[in-house]
Amino acid sequence: MVALDRQVSGAADREPNPPNVSCDLDTTEFRELRQLVRALLSGHQHDIVVDDAVLVADELVSNAHKHGRAPRACRLTMVDQSRRLRIEVDDASPDQPRLRTPDMSGGRGLILVDRLATVWGVHNAATHKTVWAELSLDQSGSSGHARHLAMTPE
Repeated sequence: MVALDRQVSGAADREPNPPNVSCDLDTTEFRELRQLVRALLSGHQHDIVVDDAVLVADELVSNAHKHGRAPRACRLTMVDQSRRLRIEVDDASPDQPRLRTPDMSGGRGLILVDRLATVWGVHNAATHKTVWAELSLDQSGSSGHARHLAMTPE
């Protein structure tokens, strides 16, 4: 189930009606989630930033499916007057995400999130955890971690 709405996210956002997308990850296909991120950021001037946002969302959702438990949900919210995209992924597993040394079984997903997102973290609640990441939409490579992905001036 996918829901697109326009709600007030809070005074801190300073945006009267930021767009929000919510979806049930147990019924939403990965392809559809990628399309939702692209649609939310449509018309954005930096294609690399959009690709980075799709990759971060995909990695967080993949981790929820691989390591988490149902129910799983995702929220995409424009914050800070649409200068940042916040991606939140919920799952019911108490296991915490962690950066690890990549090997043949994986370990690259959170490294990508760490490099592409401006900031990321985990919020623990009584019945679930939310792994979240924010990406600056002002310019590509703005996290300072992935300068090699930044567009160079011509």
